[in-house]
Amino acid sequence: MDAMGQARSVVAQLNETLNAHDVAGGRRLYAADALLVTAQGRRLDLDGIDAMVSVTLRAFPDLRMTVQRWVEDGEVVVTEEVMEGTHRGEFAGMAPTGRRVNLPMVHVTRVVEGRIVERVAYHDTAGIVRQLTGDQPG
Repeated sequence: MDAMGQARSVVAQLNETLNAHDVAGGRRLYAADALLVTAQGRRLDLDGIDAMVSVTLRAFPDLRMTVQRWVEDGEVVVTEEVMEGTHRGEFAGMAPTGRRVNLPMVHVTRVVEGRIVERVAYHDTAGIVRQLTGDQPG
């Protein structure tokens, strides 16, 4: 498989692990020293990513990630995705609301030798809070 096909395959596997709520399975797809940057600009290590994913899955136990668009360039894959789920657990200090969330996001992921070495997230971090509180941007 060429670098482009391999990169897409690894990102597809990562999304499968997220949808299966398999945190350990997702972790195996990352290089030990991967550069992982959240939408808030924080750099996380693998334990940090595991913790973030675990908190998100507890808050949204029916979480589903759907890739809307793939852009591939060698070892880099850009995915336009939507995270959907029902707020059933504490999230960002907020008690469960039972509200559905639909959060568009973009991930830029670089894959080398079958492992994710870099992944940067982009999304409207306040958008999820607005959806949970019912506040609309004004």
